[in-house]
Amino acid sequence: MIGNTRTSIAMAAAFACGMPLLAQAAPSVEIYGKLYPQINNARAYGATPAGTRGNTLIGTIASPATENVDGTVMESSNSRLGFRGVEDLGGGLKAFWQLEMGVGVDNGIGGDGTRLFSRDNFVGLSGSAGTIKIGRMDTIYKGIGDALSFLGISSGNFVSNSSVLSKPGIGDSATSFHLRRDNVVQYESPEVGGFQALVQYSLGELASSTRNNSLFGAGITYQGGPFYFALAHERHYDFFGGSRNVERALSNYDRTLRVGLPGTRSTDSATRFTAQYAVTKNTKVEANISRLDYDEEGGAVGRFANYRTDTWSINVQQKLGAFTLQAAYASGDDGECTLVGGAVCSTAGLGGKQLNLGASYSFSKRSMIYLIGSKLENEALGIRTNLGELNDGVVGRGQDIRQVALGVSHTF
Repeated sequence: MIGNTRTSIAMAAAFACGMPLLAQAAPSVEIYGKLYPQINNARAYGATPAGTRGNTLIGTIASPATENVDGTVMESSNSRLGFRGVEDLGGGLKAFWQLEMGVGVDNGIGGDGTRLFSRDNFVGLSGSAGTIKIGRMDTIYKGIGDALSFLGISSGNFVSNSSVLSKPGIGDSATSFHLRRDNVVQYESPEVGGFQALVQYSLGELASSTRNNSLFGAGITYQGGPFYFALAHERHYDFFGGSRNVERALSNYDRTLRVGLPGTRSTDSATRFTAQYAVTKNTKVEANISRLDYDEEGGAVGRFANYRTDTWSINVQQKLGAFTLQAAYASGDDGECTLVGGAVCSTAGLGGKQLNLGASYSFSKRSMIYLIGSKLENEALGIRTNLGELNDGVVGRGQDIRQVALGVSHTF
């Protein structure tokens, strides 16, 4: 009698709150992953010598990595292992979750060396009104653009276009718009007529008078017939992607305390348009065009105010039976800059370009072997890198990178 009473009360509460009753079906759980180790020969060479006077933003080059790098390593790229599940809650509502880690097939080290589940991890609800996810995940900008994967292995591999398409030549990862972020809340609308909208916010958790560290992203996609289009925009608040990489005399960022100077704020933003067309069932072409903008305010006269650069890429994939051939090219220009007070600001030598070529042979839908090659060229002051494990990925300004790899991939 008591048990029936409790059940009745629970049912009444669920109806009163407008919530569906829990479905009786057991939740599903899936183990999945992708492993693709490769033997990689890489060479970085031709860095601009330390002591060379650069443009306004870079000043005199003081890079410690001007020596040539040449070697062969085994890399695991973005090999991963994941767990995910879904539960039908009834009334069209579903709960879902995912935990995903990096797997070092070459050395057994998981995650990124500091955390176990270093990739996309979230829990969410999905229904007729859309999907909401909370956790750690790729930004919308990263997820919906540059969408034609290079042989299915470009994520975390040197054949990714991101080193040029989503990052300028001025400096480190603080400038990148190819990110995975912590503390994310994301909403995805239902698909209507092929269109879908996405909105994302990453809580900075460092909010203060000098630093916010939050991220906002939004995008819209269209999928219909042979066409895929995506427009994405992302904003970084107080990342100081410009000041962290320009000459110290121009910087609005305290590199010891890792905060902006008193009274300064930054808003780094990027906008990208992606267009993909399936010419035939076996032929796909994709183009991307992006603008990256690093804007700061509150700095003293003569300090950094803005740097803006445009990037673009084109990617072609052709399947011939069990073979897949692919070529991609990306380019970023020198850009332009301004200083507080209007002094002359030059950006010459910050451009870069990258060419990728590859071929794969599929034994099945899950297993393949592949051969890939890449040439990334930095202009005299550019410092883009896709070097990976060799030399810990460090290059000098102006250094070019040539890489060739043979690998095997298995998806489960």
